[in-house]
Amino acid sequence: MEIDWRRLADGTLSYEMPWPALDDERFRRIVSGFGTHYEVEWLSPDGFAFRRGEGYTRLERWDAFGYVDGGTVERLRASTAELDEPADNIVVLPAGYRAIRFTLNMRVIIIFWLVLLVCAKLALFDRSSWLPWAGGFAAIYALHIGLVIRSLKRKLTTWLARSSWN
Repeated sequence: MEIDWRRLADGTLSYEMPWPALDDERFRRIVSGFGTHYEVEWLSPDGFAFRRGEGYTRLERWDAFGYVDGGTVERLRASTAELDEPADNIVVLPAGYRAIRFTLNMRVIIIFWLVLLVCAKLALFDRSSWLPWAGGFAAIYALHIGLVIRSLKRKLTTWLARSSWN
């Protein structure tokens, strides 16, 4: 899993999850899964955007994915391998998919924790150093990232599970 660490500074979790077998049917299942909780808008055949809508309240009570306000999901194609000297009877098929990229907006919950910690520090511990408070904020941010990724993995497993093998 590759996380774009630079995007975390603005409250956006952007990461790629390796997923080579992501055909159209599986991708539609992911879209419909997001559609049960968010408003979904297709951006291309390989990507869509989502944001809070009517279904947002249908998340489970302690579901960490509730921290996500919106974002985009995109499946990434694998690069095509070039042939040195293709013969007349060789057909190069389009490459499959190598990963799925999630860009998740978590600004609201991060701003909430930042404001809460700054107010608590100024009101209760005015003379203490800012360093432990910054470390506490970084720990809370890392915890939220871990919980959101774990929750999304569980959701993907549920959405992509086959209902029957027939």
